[in-house]
Amino acid sequence: MSIEQPYSVEENKQLGSEPDKISLTSPDTLSSPNSSSGEKEKKLTHTTFSAFQHRSYRLMWIGSFISNMGTWSQRVAEPWLVFNLSGSAFLLGLNGFAAESPLLAFLLLGGVLADRTDRKKALIIAQLVQMLSALAIMSLALTDSLTVWLIIALSFVVGCAQSVSTPAYLSILPSLVSRENLTNAIALNSTQFNLSRLIGPVIGGILLTSIGAAWCFGVNALSYAAVIFVLAIIAVPKADTQNAGEDVWKSMREGLLEVASKKELVTLIIIICSVSFFAGPLLTFLPVLAKEVLHVDAQGFSIALACFGGGAVVGALIIASAGHIENRFRIVIGATALLGASLIAISFSNSYLLSLVFMAIAGIAFVGCGSLANTIMQTSVSDRIRGRAVSIYALAFRGGLPLGNLVAGALIHSFNVQLVLGLNGLALLIILFFTYQFGYRKYVVSAV
Repeated sequence: MSIEQPYSVEENKQLGSEPDKISLTSPDTLSSPNSSSGEKEKKLTHTTFSAFQHRSYRLMWIGSFISNMGTWSQRVAEPWLVFNLSGSAFLLGLNGFAAESPLLAFLLLGGVLADRTDRKKALIIAQLVQMLSALAIMSLALTDSLTVWLIIALSFVVGCAQSVSTPAYLSILPSLVSRENLTNAIALNSTQFNLSRLIGPVIGGILLTSIGAAWCFGVNALSYAAVIFVLAIIAVPKADTQNAGEDVWKSMREGLLEVASKKELVTLIIIICSVSFFAGPLLTFLPVLAKEVLHVDAQGFSIALACFGGGAVVGALIIASAGHIENRFRIVIGATALLGASLIAISFSNSYLLSLVFMAIAGIAFVGCGSLANTIMQTSVSDRIRGRAVSIYALAFRGGLPLGNLVAGALIHSFNVQLVLGLNGLALLIILFFTYQFGYRKYVVSAV
C-alpha cells in the first residue's frame, strides 16, 4: 500500500498512527481563515518537514536531538579515554562489544515488551538507567577512580537499557504521525540523529581538549533529561495488550515467523546485518586511525567523526525531501555498495583532508541504507507486532556491530587498522553482490 495514500482517522488507528488533535485556536494550528486544516495538511504532506505538523512528534524530535547531542559528545570521549588508559585496540573493541552485545541477547525480548507494556514508561526507565551510568563514569573520572574495566562494565549496563529503549522508541514514532507522513518522520528522525552526530562530536571535542573527558559524560547525563521531560508531557498511544498474558517465547516466535514469511524482509535484514558487522567498526576504531595513521589529536578525531555525521545529515535530508521513493530497496543496495567502496578508500588514504571527504561520503551512504531500510520494515508489518518487527530490524542493524568490533579489534591488534578496514569494505561488497544475485533479484524485484 502506498504510503502517500491518504487515510481516514479510523484507518490510521488500525495502523497505530493516530493524528494529533490540533485546536483551531492553538499556536500549533495549521489552518488559516482562508484555508482548511485538511488542505494545509495535504500541502505539507510532500514537504521536507511535513511530519512536524504533529505536535507530539515535533517535541519528541527536539528532545531526542538534545539527548543524542549529549550521547555523541560522550562517544568522542569514551573511545579516546579507553584507548589512552589502556593503549590497547583490543580493549577498545571489547568496550564496543560490551556496549552492543546486550542487544544480541535482549533486543527481541525488548520488542516483546514494547508490544505488551507501556512503551512510554519503559522508555523513561531506560533513559534514567543511561543517565545514572553517565553520571557514575563522570564521578569516577573526577575522583581518579576510573579504570578501563569499570567503563566496560557500565557500557554493558547501558547496552542492556538500550535493548529495551530501542524497540520502544522505534515503535512510538509511527504512533505520533499520520500514515502518509511516516516515511518523512523516519527520515527526519535520521536527520536529528545524524545532525547530533555532526554537532555532538564538536561539543565533545571542545570539552575533551579544554576541561577533560569527564565533562563529556556529565553533558550526556544532563541531556537525557530532555527526552524524559518530553515523554512526561506528550500523549503516547498504548500498545495493544490483549495478548499480554501470552508466553514470551511464543510472542517472540510469532514476530520472527511474521518477518521470515516475507522473503524481501529477510533479504533486507541480511544486508543490514552485513553493514553493521563490516562498516560499524569504522567509527569504533576511528581513534586508532586518527592517531596512528592520520596523526591528528582529539580535535582532529572529533572533526572526522563530525564529517561522517555531516554526510549523514545530507543523506537524511535528501530522503526527507524526496517524498515517495519508488524503488527503496534498489537505493538501499546502491547506498550499501557506496559504503563498501568508501571503507576501501578510507583504508588507502594517508591524507587527513581526503579522509574527511571519504568519511562524509560514508555518512551519506550509511544513512541512505539505514533510513530506507527502516521505512521498508515499518511499512511492511502491522502495529500489533511492530515492536517485535522493529526489534528484529534493530538487532540486524546493531547486533552485527559487537561481533564486528570484537573481530576487527583482534585483527587490528595483530595487523593494522588500514588493512582491516579495507578487507571489511571488500567483504561487504562481496556479500552485497551475492545478496543482489540470490536475494534481491529473486524475491524483491516483484515485491517492491
